[in-house]
Amino acid sequence: MRPLTVFSVVLCLFASSAESAQRYLVATRAAARQTPLRMLRDGTEVRVHGVRSFEAVDGFAADLTPSEVAQLKASPEVRYIAPVVPRRALDMPASRKSDEGSTYALMQTLPYGVAMIDAPELWRVTRGASINVAVMDTGIDPKHPDLAANFAGGFNTFDDSSSPIDDNGHGTHVSGTIGAIDNTIGVVGVAPQVRIWSVKVLDHLGLGYDENIIAGIDWVIKKKNEIGGDWIVSLSLGEASPSAVEQEAFARVIADGILVCAAAGNRGSEAVEYPAGYPGVIAVGAVDSTRTLAGFSDHGPALDVVAPGVGVISTAPVGTIPVAAVAMQSGNTFSAATVDGSVHGDVAGPYVICGMGYPQDFPAGVQGKIAVIQRGEITFNEKVRNAQAAGATAVVIYNSDRSDFHGWTLLGIDCATDAQCPDALHPWPIVLAISNTDGQTLLQDASGTMDVGAWFDDYQTLSGTSMATPHVAGALALVWSLDPDASADRVKDALESTTVDLGAPGVDNMYGRGLIDALAAGRKLAPWRFRPSITPPSQGLVRPVP
Repeated sequence: MRPLTVFSVVLCLFASSAESAQRYLVATRAAARQTPLRMLRDGTEVRVHGVRSFEAVDGFAADLTPSEVAQLKASPEVRYIAPVVPRRALDMPASRKSDEGSTYALMQTLPYGVAMIDAPELWRVTRGASINVAVMDTGIDPKHPDLAANFAGGFNTFDDSSSPIDDNGHGTHVSGTIGAIDNTIGVVGVAPQVRIWSVKVLDHLGLGYDENIIAGIDWVIKKKNEIGGDWIVSLSLGEASPSAVEQEAFARVIADGILVCAAAGNRGSEAVEYPAGYPGVIAVGAVDSTRTLAGFSDHGPALDVVAPGVGVISTAPVGTIPVAAVAMQSGNTFSAATVDGSVHGDVAGPYVICGMGYPQDFPAGVQGKIAVIQRGEITFNEKVRNAQAAGATAVVIYNSDRSDFHGWTLLGIDCATDAQCPDALHPWPIVLAISNTDGQTLLQDASGTMDVGAWFDDYQTLSGTSMATPHVAGALALVWSLDPDASADRVKDALESTTVDLGAPGVDNMYGRGLIDALAAGRKLAPWRFRPSITPPSQGLVRPVP
């Protein structure tokens, strides 16, 4: 299709108005494309109305006042007009940490979800090379050591640039599940040699609109026509409200032989969100490591398949994930959080129990050792200053109840916006917070020695149908690479007809067709590729993560 233009009669009706404008999608009749229309020829009008033309659908986006909407609706060249519809990332709230932190830089981990869908069983035959996956999300960190080799390029729908830099983290996480490379560090994705194209359709808050999605689809279709190849679109996003223009765009991209999978949603509802709910889109629900449907996962008659989506470890923008941990000599390891103001680093050695952290609670023996203090009665600031005065090298504070121990701070109220206040300039040691349960375990630990660490990591664990969807996108890529000449419909059928049945026998409203199985799908699509052969070892040390 040619870029859409807007008819001149509309421009004649547009007049200066005190009415406030809102963003709309305007669906036009195909005939409008053949008319040289003034709105796009006139640079002022394009600028004033913020016009964005689409190729995947007969329509455009524009800022319109109520009177302009009414005038457009009266035109025979307009089919309908609708306000833009929001879209958002579909991960669940989680503490931005990884319990094992820096160990990911020392050896490679095989995420449990990648193993659960039998992806490694296909690596002896294929690793997804030559297949293109367009990840429509918050962008990507193209320099991440687990992604750089597979990143092929992308598009930013917010500034129409080729720089889809991830300023949120969600898109980088999704991309890692699809195609983190098989090396000696971090994680490995479902299809570790796939070509990842990042299309930024969500902002730094993980929010966007159907307009961004349609613009992203335009780019994918154009790129496919430019370079050819097999294409898959992965969308870990959605909302409850459908969009008629967006639905038309998905119908177009599917008709072009591009496979599309999308997250079902995280409301625990019996109706999936959109775009997962559109015809032809593979709607993906989430299961946990026991193959049980996640409580948050949307389901219902529109659900197609399920995939691992609970506690999924994957890539994060480099150096963005605050991580802290306490490891005891006895083998006990506790998740921790840095107290705001704490330095990052690592301290190991003996520890001393120091009550509530009053000056008199610190024995002389705490000099050069780690102080363990209970929360309560006095501020964290006072506790830690007292510990430093007694010569402690680091501080661990355990909670006094079962409340959240994240978000604690050493800085006074006046320091919230003043980087030059005394608390902000004070040379604080490493100060970590742990739960009350872990604190009680620590008090009973007889080892007397611990290692406390705080750092910024490149990996994180998240949950959501957002995390399940890239397992499906990666599996589709892996299977399709066995027979690149196969049609999109054949690949989709191979995946959906070989699932592991869960729940009630047959297709049901909780698990759809069941859990995807990449190996079974590959054997169905290309049985001739599975002759006896020697399986090449993984390049990196691999250990499953539960």
